[in-house]
Amino acid sequence: MQERMAGQSNRPRHGVAIACLLAMTLGSCAIYHPQPLDKSRGLASSIHSLHASADQSALPMPKAWNQQSIDLKHGLSETETAVLAVLNSPRLEAARAELTEAKASLYAAGLLPDPQAQISLDYPTSKGPNLSRGESFGLGIDLQKLLTLGARRDAASERVQATYLNILWQEWQVVQQARMLWRRALIQQQQITLLQDQFQQARSTWQEIRKALALGNSTLDQEGLALAPMMSAQAAVKEALRQFNATMHDLHLLLGLDPSVPLVLSGPKDLSSQIQPPMRENVLQSRLDAIAQRRPDLLALQAGYASQENTVRVQILEQFPSFSVGINRSRDTSGIWTTGPFINLNLPIFNRNKGGIAVARATRMRLRQEYRYGLASAYVQASKIAKDQQIAYSEWLALSKRMPKLEETEIQLSNALTSGEIDLLAFTTLRTAYFSQKMKVLLLDQELLEQEVAIETLTGTLLPSPHEAHF
Repeated sequence: MQERMAGQSNRPRHGVAIACLLAMTLGSCAIYHPQPLDKSRGLASSIHSLHASADQSALPMPKAWNQQSIDLKHGLSETETAVLAVLNSPRLEAARAELTEAKASLYAAGLLPDPQAQISLDYPTSKGPNLSRGESFGLGIDLQKLLTLGARRDAASERVQATYLNILWQEWQVVQQARMLWRRALIQQQQITLLQDQFQQARSTWQEIRKALALGNSTLDQEGLALAPMMSAQAAVKEALRQFNATMHDLHLLLGLDPSVPLVLSGPKDLSSQIQPPMRENVLQSRLDAIAQRRPDLLALQAGYASQENTVRVQILEQFPSFSVGINRSRDTSGIWTTGPFINLNLPIFNRNKGGIAVARATRMRLRQEYRYGLASAYVQASKIAKDQQIAYSEWLALSKRMPKLEETEIQLSNALTSGEIDLLAFTTLRTAYFSQKMKVLLLDQELLEQEVAIETLTGTLLPSPHEAHF
């Protein structure tokens, strides 16, 4: 009778313990809060709505660019455009969300495995005077999860570092793209001005010939010779306007600015003064050799490979028997209470995690090859741009030296046409060639200015050395 009463007195205690355990578990649970998708475009409605201040030391900028403020009143300089782009780019906002996700994975990888609790009840189906309900309570933990905890956390930490470096690379690309679009837009404005000037002169000549034709002082073939250049010049103006429109829309998107918002760029009247000679071969080679240490995307591939090395280690550890240990407290149907340890063992006879190991090793090999290709591709691309720059610079120098003489000849022939010393065909041919060469110089200006940015991007020349992130 006393044993029965003792058994009955234990039941409330077990019930209280179970209730407390459930309360603790439920009390620490996260609560679901729906977050509706924001379907707005998210573009700023004015230039003043853009974020214009931040700790620029944390941005992928040259130290010389760490300016104190951004003036939005007098047009954007090249540096201001780059800073605004890296602060407001919708592309970067989406990319930075990946770092939050990677940090969450790191947090999850560092959590200890939850203990495993088990409860069972046995109801006797046979009748007997001393039979009662059997109860069993167990508490254990998966030791294999503890053994692989360090490797899993190392793998997640390297993934966070890889994500951080990838975002740094994207920020650097946005900075350089903003600079390139800024330069392209200013050069295209100069091209439009030149082409409009060519069109106005061609139209003026055609109108004069047309008036002369009406008075009988010209011929129909002369009017045709004047009309064709005017039509070509007009088509060139329209094409230049289309290209400028595309550039400005790209720049608006990069800044996170609505395309309807006017965007004024402020720069020197003659961008050709900023053109620098190509770097010497020894300087170029040293920068090419340092690409793997400076390019964040290549450093990200290195971190991704290190993460996969830890994943392979995890899979190797998981080929061994997985087991859980714990302690049981139970009472059989005769009312006898027992306490003792237990071990749950998974026998690696057939599987032995061969599939997981094979996949992890294959992924590691793929990442190894991707890094080799990425490094080779970066090296060859930078080398190609540098060689293109040398060729373009040589052509630009030759044209720039000859342009003053061609301009002087165009003025002389214009005066000769007025005095009737030459015919319209000769003058139209020369003037078309003159404007064509001036346009060629501007195109080379654009090419060289953009190539300079491209080389800096591909070699990471201006990019500060990527620092170790602490998480």
